Amino acid sequence: MSFTNKPWDKAAVSRNLNEADYCKVCLIDMNEGEKIKAKCKLPVRHTPDGPYNLNAMGAAASVLAGGRGGIDAPSDKKRSAARKLIRLYRQAEREPPPSLRRVAGTR
Repeated sequence: MSFTNKPWDKAAVSRNLNEADYCKVCLIDMNEGEKIKAKCKLPVRHTPDGPYNLNAMGAAASVLAGGRGGIDAPSDKKRSAARKLIRLYRQAEREPPPSLRRVAGTR
């Protein structure tokens, strides 16, 4: 698994990817069938096969913890996304923020 520290532009990622690819780069996909970008939340990569973006991971952690008004998703989806994000932080040899661990229900 690889990581990058390139500048993050969520709007550009959304604009440059089709619906299916956009959902692949997101931590939360609430679609049931046809992919709709609005039902995919928290993108963390520029492309489906690209490296995870450390800046996007930080933004996702902040939103999961309630920053920028939080995220409109069921609590089980948020918890699952937080747990995946914690795994990514550890694989990147970074310490996950305490607020993210609280959302994940871990210590």
